[in-house]
Amino acid sequence: MDIRNLSQRVFHVYYRANDRREIFIEHDNYVVFLRKMHKKLTPVAHLIAYCIMPNHFHLLLIPKHELRENIVLNGKANNFMPTAELSEATRTWLMGFTKSYNKHFNLTGSRFQPHGKAKHHDGNLKFGVDYLHQNPVRANLVSHPSEWGYSSYNEYYFQEDPADCFCDRDLGRQLLALYP
Repeated sequence: MDIRNLSQRVFHVYYRANDRREIFIEHDNYVVFLRKMHKKLTPVAHLIAYCIMPNHFHLLLIPKHELRENIVLNGKANNFMPTAELSEATRTWLMGFTKSYNKHFNLTGSRFQPHGKAKHHDGNLKFGVDYLHQNPVRANLVSHPSEWGYSSYNEYYFQEDPADCFCDRDLGRQLLALYP
């Protein structure tokens, strides 16, 4: 695996809740979401970093399959995922989460806006990872990223066993080492 080539394939994926409503109300909502995310994304992408906020989420990932021919690589947001495999995995993951969420709260309908964004991350990866991890601090939910249990921050700094991580921390650390 050529780390330099992989570093050129990082995408920032983000989705918002419908009407910017809070989706993640209870701790269990985050846990179910993260488990479904990990199960569906692992076969199709390397998850480098993530941050799940009350009404949206951010991912930094590297698709494992060939990019679509019409994907924009100039730092502008695409309204579709960079690979068909990632698109399908995201669709089934969000649909599965929405079904369990709706059942739990006796609701109907979609929880997320129909199209997320996938933006090629062509800048400094350390900046991108820090941007995700600082999200809860900027939103005044916590005073330090380590206090937010729904991001990869603690996986990078405090988790000892990579098997306990949702993100591909080892690959992330190799990629981050490219940016002194």
